[in-house]
Amino acid sequence: MDDYLSTPQPLAGTRGSDNMAPVSPGTSSRTGSTHGFPARGSPRDALRQLSADLAVTAANMLTRGDKTELIAELRTAIREEITAVRHDLTVLEQRVDALEVHQLQATQHQQASELAATRQGNIILDLRRQVEDLDNRGRRSNIRVRGIPESDDEAPRELLEGLFAQILGDEATPDFGLERAHRALRAPRKDGQPRDLICCLRSFQLKEALMRAARTQRSIRYMDSQIALYQDLSTHTLDARRALKPITSVLQEKRIPYKWGHPFSLQARVGNQWHILRWPNEVTCFLRSLGLPDIPIQNWILDYPPARPTGPIAPVDILRERGIPGPAQRRGGPVTPEE
Repeated sequence: MDDYLSTPQPLAGTRGSDNMAPVSPGTSSRTGSTHGFPARGSPRDALRQLSADLAVTAANMLTRGDKTELIAELRTAIREEITAVRHDLTVLEQRVDALEVHQLQATQHQQASELAATRQGNIILDLRRQVEDLDNRGRRSNIRVRGIPESDDEAPRELLEGLFAQILGDEATPDFGLERAHRALRAPRKDGQPRDLICCLRSFQLKEALMRAARTQRSIRYMDSQIALYQDLSTHTLDARRALKPITSVLQEKRIPYKWGHPFSLQARVGNQWHILRWPNEVTCFLRSLGLPDIPIQNWILDYPPARPTGPIAPVDILRERGIPGPAQRRGGPVTPEE
């Protein structure tokens, strides 16, 4: 610090500062400080210090060998990194290939499963159609009579024999051969309407004669009530017919003759050609073939909700008290409200 605070000495071999103007405060001479900073000793010391600094700098500078070695190390490190990246890319490529193979296999399995599910669905629908047809064939000798008043001490067999004798008239036989007769196995209706009477005749020919005679008579009255006779059908068939009610209504308006087929089908005739509707996906083609506009019809096989709940309506004990056989003792399928 003394070197910086002391007054600088004049250089050897130069004149003194006698002939020089006095240095005013706040100014600097050539040999003094610059901008108020004191000089660091003599120029020889400065040169010596500069030489020392240059020597230190030169000693710290990289030689050609050092540069070569450093470049070699960088190349080795970069090569190792590139090798690692290539290995990772190879592994990723293998994994992607494996995923593509698995995806292809999964797609093939999915397509096979969808095809199998479609086939199984078609098989199930065919089986359901066959079961429905068997159920209807088991009811082919049954007649459902609607409108007979209901009482507590009634005799269904006697009521039906009297009705059938009235319908057949002179063609009536003394023995109609009723195998069984009973009310529909459901709770009495709250609106007071009588439940249907269901009977099974041993003779199919007699049953057909009764149905033909009932169709020829526009109005049948028995016990001061309007009576109607229907074919006893399975629940699925009734649901399907109910779903196709909009089409049959249009057919009646257009006076297009139609009939129901077994297994279930709707057959309509235009000219001398019959057009048949069996499945829900055939509705559009069926209507176009008849020259009718599109009518929205709900899928009666998959989406159509059952119009009547299945299963016993009343507990088994109540059925037994009323003398009605339970579900396991009945023939013709599960208990439904209209059976």
